[in-house]
Amino acid sequence: MFPESGSGATYCGVVTGTQRIAGKVTSVHDGDTITVNSQSIRLNSIDAPELAQAYGSQSRDHLSGLVLGQQVTVTYDQKDLYDRVLGTVFKPDCSNVNLSQVASGAAWYYEAYKCEIDIHQRKAFAAAQASAKAAAQGLWAAAAVAPWVFRNGVDAKVPASCPNGDAPSNSSGSDPY
Repeated sequence: MFPESGSGATYCGVVTGTQRIAGKVTSVHDGDTITVNSQSIRLNSIDAPELAQAYGSQSRDHLSGLVLGQQVTVTYDQKDLYDRVLGTVFKPDCSNVNLSQVASGAAWYYEAYKCEIDIHQRKAFAAAQASAKAAAQGLWAAAAVAPWVFRNGVDAKVPASCPNGDAPSNSSGSDPY
């Protein structure tokens, strides 16, 4: 579970998970999964097209350009059902790689899990996606199908609101990604 805004761990001015992995990105599997220190990292709060989908390889290539061979710090609190760390990836200049993927149109903000991040991050992801969509950047120009629809055939259920305004919900560690 992520700490409430204003309490708990922060990294680069962002409310984050309390655990850290620092190291070089040795591989990029797709637009939302990398390897650091032999650990598979699933970028939380985003969902990129599957490699078999339209814009899937472009999303992976964009993420590779951002981080492959570079030092990063991953902050996290949990792993998913596949033993991947669900984390936020930061470059040494404190740029948020997860947010960069959304801002460039290389991934969607995965709003179905918005209550797992603080309100400031929810607003940042929503604004980044709205800007990329308005500019028809990346997958927004490719008319790509959302990966959760591609995988499951249905749209993801987005919570109308999160408990206590900006307080995140209890996270189960389950992972539909």
